[in-house]
Amino acid sequence: MRAPGVKMITIDGKYKVWTQKVGQGKIKLLVLHGGPGNTHEYFENFPEYLATEGVELYYYDQLNSYYSDKTADKSIWNITRFVEEVEQVRQGLGLDQFYLLGHSWGGMLALEYTAKYPQHLKGLITSDIGYKATVFNKHRFALYADIVRRFAAKEGKTIAGLDTMGMQTLSAYITPAVQTEFRHLHMMRLAQEPPTFTRSQVHITRTYAGYFMPFMLAWDFSDRLAAIKPPTLVIGSKYDFVPTADIDYMQRRIPNCQKYICPEGSHYAMWDDPEHYFPALIKFLRRTERKS
Repeated sequence: MRAPGVKMITIDGKYKVWTQKVGQGKIKLLVLHGGPGNTHEYFENFPEYLATEGVELYYYDQLNSYYSDKTADKSIWNITRFVEEVEQVRQGLGLDQFYLLGHSWGGMLALEYTAKYPQHLKGLITSDIGYKATVFNKHRFALYADIVRRFAAKEGKTIAGLDTMGMQTLSAYITPAVQTEFRHLHMMRLAQEPPTFTRSQVHITRTYAGYFMPFMLAWDFSDRLAAIKPPTLVIGSKYDFVPTADIDYMQRRIPNCQKYICPEGSHYAMWDDPEHYFPALIKFLRRTERKS
């Protein structure tokens, strides 16, 4: 039996993507998960904080993710097609003057969508994503290098040139223990991950890496930030691998933009710093609603 609120939407005339409406209210919020290939599941704590605010929430698994169709067609892995997929989802859900929240890769997609279809949005929220991949990846590599350096020092070793290594060279030193430490420091800063979040990580589709990674590593939105028209909130986190300087830069360049830095959060701040993440989101929604 299909769960309440679930709607399958046809994409490109041949694929089905999964969506689910949760709650009912004046404020329509569509959320875009990260990855590509992650799932809607890590947004499942949103109703706990937003239900009393009159937010009608829409989950959505992107093509090749969890409940949505899977395809081996490599041509789907381009940003233009993903933007059109979001637009087809919007049309299928009958949304207009809605809020779009994108987290991580979903934030990249949300920016790209907003650049093309600003007329449909009442507001944009980007969560834990910067504006230029080479900038935030440089910071991510530096964080990895610091962990590798500390682990080596514990064994009485010194690794020369860590700070200037590319990721391909550095990856030789990134052991499972280093990955675990990075995850605990910069991805999810909880002693025990919530079951919902753990479930989402199990369901990740990882097939995109070989053919979409070049785009992910070269993505650059910096010259289009000033053209973003809807009211915007950019959310960052103190311990995320996306540096807070990126969030500051975006706030200065996007015309009608507010920023918020979660003081205890990392990449998944909606889970490890909900006490700050959701009040900031709610404040933005309330303020934008008052002005509309």
